[in-house]
Amino acid sequence: MGRRNKETGEDISLFPFLSVLACVIGTLAMVIAMIAIQSLDNDTVDRAIEYQKKEKELEQGNQELAKLREALKKKEAELSSERSEEQRSLENAKKRLAELLAKLEKTNEELSKISVEGPKVDVAAQNEEIAKMEAELKSRREKIAQLTAQLQDRKSPPEEAEVSIVPGGSGVGFTPTFVECDEGRIVIHDGGQTTPVRTAELNTNPDFAKVLEEVKSDEKGTLVFLIRDDGLSTYHTARNFANAKGVRNGKLPVIGDGRIDLSYFKKQAKNS
Repeated sequence: MGRRNKETGEDISLFPFLSVLACVIGTLAMVIAMIAIQSLDNDTVDRAIEYQKKEKELEQGNQELAKLREALKKKEAELSSERSEEQRSLENAKKRLAELLAKLEKTNEELSKISVEGPKVDVAAQNEEIAKMEAELKSRREKIAQLTAQLQDRKSPPEEAEVSIVPGGSGVGFTPTFVECDEGRIVIHDGGQTTPVRTAELNTNPDFAKVLEEVKSDEKGTLVFLIRDDGLSTYHTARNFANAKGVRNGKLPVIGDGRIDLSYFKKQAKNS
C-alpha cells in the first residue's frame, strides 16, 4: 500500500478573545457617549456657558471696584488736605478781620477826640482871589485863541495867483469861446467848467469836436486861444484843427503861471 498522506490539522485563529472583547466594549462606550451627548439639554449647556461668562465679568467688576475704592481713598485724602488748608485760610482771615476791627475802633476813638471846629477861612478874600484867577484864565484863553488863529493862517497854503485876460479893442461883435494852450494839452473854458484835453487826442476827443461845431454854428462865435509860455506848439496844432473845420479863431498871450481870470470878458458881455 502506498504511504498515506499526513492529514493536516485545523487552522488556529491568531485573534485573541480579549481583543474582541475590548473592541466590543470600546464600541459600546462610544455609542453610550453619543447617546449621552444627544440626550443633553441645550439650555443647560447655554446656561453653563453664560455662567462662566458672568463669572469672568464679575471678576473683572470686582477688580474695577477695587481700583475705584483705591481712587476714592486717595481722593478722600486729598479733600481732607484741602479742607485743612481752607480751614487755615479761614482762621487767618478771621484773625486779619479781628485786627482790622481793632484798628478801626482805635481810629474812631482818635477821631472822636479831634475837634470838628477847623481854622476860620476868609471867604471874601478867597472869592477875590478866585475872581483874579478867572480873569487871568480868560486872558490866557484869548491869547491862545489868537495864537491858534495865527498858526492856522501860517499852515494854510498860499492862495493861487490869477492871470486876468483883458480884451483888446472894443470886444464887441463876437462871442468868444476860450481854449487855453499848455504844454502837451489844451483846457476848454466853458462857463465855469474846465475840460482838459491832451494834444495827441485833439483829433478824436468829442469835447473839442463839440466846441468846434458850436463855434462854427454861431455867426458871432470865435475860438480864442489863450497861449501860455510853454503852449506855443499846442496852439499851432489846435489852430490847424480849427482852420481845417472852418472855425474862426484868434489868440491872446497869457503872461504868468496863475489861474486864468475871464471876469473882464464876462463884464463886457453884460454891458454890451
